[in-house]
Amino acid sequence: MIHARSKIIKIYSMKKLSLITGIIVLFFVTSCRDIVNSALDVLPPFEVPFTTTVDVPFAAISTTGYTQTPELPININLDAKIKEQNANFSINNLKSVKLSTLSLDYVSSQLGNKLDVIKNARIYVKAPNQADRLIATAYYNTNPNTITFTETDDEILEYFRTTQNSLIIEIRASKVTADQIKMKINSGFKIKVQL
Repeated sequence: MIHARSKIIKIYSMKKLSLITGIIVLFFVTSCRDIVNSALDVLPPFEVPFTTTVDVPFAAISTTGYTQTPELPININLDAKIKEQNANFSINNLKSVKLSTLSLDYVSSQLGNKLDVIKNARIYVKAPNQADRLIATAYYNTNPNTITFTETDDEILEYFRTTQNSLIIEIRASKVTADQIKMKINSGFKIKVQL
């Protein structure tokens, strides 16, 4: 009887020890995975700005539908931008690209119109062998000096594996006008890379 009881206690102790060992191993494996993941993120996410000035003719801009402006090459070389951050990384380490900010600022116009002649605007990104992707929208604009866009938060990594990338602007006017407005595009792209 004593022998059977000591055997039961021994089995119970072994099960308890196995459970404790399993918990310790699980904790250790989870901690190692966190350490490995943090080591892979040694280059923190960073912003790549893009700013340019563009002239948009308004003679044919519609008040009922959208009119597309000429394609605007941005040609961002992310390989060079990544290497500026850390020479050990390249375009091959690119894991994510997302639009983080986009706005249009009024610069000048031939007949005095400002950005409030633009009621709605949509911005697309374009690259070879990729379908045009909507990345930002602005609706019901009344601001004459700045249009601030809402970003779609879409992943656009494949559009930036090449330096042949561009933006397309679609505009709906608030009124019919014949003018040419010079505007400054301010944008930023959030970049993530990993080993």
